[in-house]
Amino acid sequence: MPTKLASTSEDLAIRFVNTVAWRLKDPSEERLGSPETLLRWLQQNALISASESRRLASAWKARPDAANAAHDSALRLREAIYALFLSVIRQRPADAAVMAYVSEFIGRPSALRLRWHEGRPSWRATELPERADDLLRPIALSAAALITGPRANRIKQCADERGCGWLFVDDSRLKNRRWCAMGDCGNVAKARRHRARAGRGL
Repeated sequence: MPTKLASTSEDLAIRFVNTVAWRLKDPSEERLGSPETLLRWLQQNALISASESRRLASAWKARPDAANAAHDSALRLREAIYALFLSVIRQRPADAAVMAYVSEFIGRPSALRLRWHEGRPSWRATELPERADDLLRPIALSAAALITGPRANRIKQCADERGCGWLFVDDSRLKNRRWCAMGDCGNVAKARRHRARAGRGL
């Protein structure tokens, strides 16, 4: 499968869901395949600092059960958020169990507080966030804000026929964006249409 590069401009929850590439293909491409890759993703998306990542990696090495539990929780949350986004896209009621899971995830006791971090407010744990809930809650909050806010009807799934499946928020003026990225899936679709027209002699 072609390598897909994730966009850094999408909402946090969208970026998290898109850690599965080629979601509509069999097999898809899992990009959070281990606790270590989860930590790297959290650091790359400014949810933990480099020093926190190193400390968590050390703690998880000593407690692989905690590392695996955090990883499992991340994958479960990701798929629940994906299911919610699909329901919004299709304008169909979401599964009650999925709604309950995300709601309860957000509502659990948390050590997160709004703090000024690297020039802007962000959700940060008061101590090293070893618990998966505190690592992942900003993602759940991002998803909830998106699906209940004014941009909910702009959530879309890439129309690439190869099975991309990535989600995006269509902030284009005409709301007619069809692909996750024009420079990736959009260009492939344009080239495919061009070849089809040339084959018909148009």
